[in-house]
Amino acid sequence: MGRIWTYWEFDHPLGMTVRIISTPLGLEIFALDVFEIVAAELNSEKVVPINIKSQERYVVIGQEVVTVKTLNFTAINSLKGIVEAGLINKFLHWVRTTIRPIFQREYL
Repeated sequence: MGRIWTYWEFDHPLGMTVRIISTPLGLEIFALDVFEIVAAELNSEKVVPINIKSQERYVVIGQEVVTVKTLNFTAINSLKGIVEAGLINKFLHWVRTTIRPIFQREYL
């Protein structure tokens, strides 16, 4: 098993929770959370077939170590050919203006 990552939860304006991991290469967002907001019709099993580059990370959820798929900004941007670009842009704008500054101040 690889490194176990800590994730943070943020409330998205649509009333959903977004879980984020801060890695040395940048922020990664749980793929399930991204899909829930921008493309509910997709799920994590469809990530590989549509050639979206995801990472597998180990996290502790409910006192159990589980594997989750995460997406970085580039992977989320690549969804634009599959779902409405405006939804992707709004989501990434929210991450850039609301979440990234918090990590820059407190966690990095």
